[in-house]
Amino acid sequence: MYLKIAEEIRRLLLMGLEPPKRTVLPIPGGSFLTMPAADDRFALCKLVTVEPERTPSVFAELWVKDLRTGRVHHLEAEELTQKRTAALSLLAALTLAPEREGALLLVGAGRQAEAHLEAFCEGLTIRRVYVRGRGLERARRLLEKARGMGLSAELWEGETVPGEVRFVVTATTSPTPVLPERLPTPLFIGAVGSFRPWEREIPEGVMKRAAVFCDTPDALQEAGELQGLEGVLPLREALLEPPRAELVVFKSVGHALFDLAAVRALAESLFPGLGEGSLT
Repeated sequence: MYLKIAEEIRRLLLMGLEPPKRTVLPIPGGSFLTMPAADDRFALCKLVTVEPERTPSVFAELWVKDLRTGRVHHLEAEELTQKRTAALSLLAALTLAPEREGALLLVGAGRQAEAHLEAFCEGLTIRRVYVRGRGLERARRLLEKARGMGLSAELWEGETVPGEVRFVVTATTSPTPVLPERLPTPLFIGAVGSFRPWEREIPEGVMKRAAVFCDTPDALQEAGELQGLEGVLPLREALLEPPRAELVVFKSVGHALFDLAAVRALAESLFPGLGEGSLT
């Protein structure tokens, strides 16, 4: 599934589709975001309400129009967002990572971390999993999931990242760095948690040493890690001519284009009865 979504993301990026920037409107106690995208088959708009004082603090929904049949579909978008974000990270790892096998470190133990565990195990050769999460119970549940997938798994409790780690995913709400400055190489880091200009999951020194890539140019204004950083390449350019580096950071903040890719990849399961309008 994740590889299928990743391939759709690759295809849409290489097509050069340019959906408009997201719109962010202030609302009492938070923000309301709208994110449209369309191709020759689907037109969609993702609506996200962010209210920090509520639980859950983020609610996402997706309206999708099938342009061939005229039917309109409404989905709660949380699970789809998790899947497309993990598939995007997988595509970046397959394109940019110095190696395609080794141990995986998940910093954060929520649903995004779980989706990344599934995605990386589907597309890469993962030997062992390390987990660190703010809630110990959540982290233990994620470890059990990894063990149920046949992996060796344990908590990351020290300050030094184990030398066998070749992939790191940071999926937290922390506004400050969650990794040490010194890291083993070769290494691929997928940073998916922070998404505002004042937040930084990755230390500044790591960002300066690494080859840095982003999901779309919008990330250059939105992601704290990328503020003032030069030489950051969008993933689309890397797909055309993949560079090689021993330390790679891929920063993603999300985009409706990736929701469109997920809808295309999963259309027949999302919309039962798609019938003769099925994608080819």
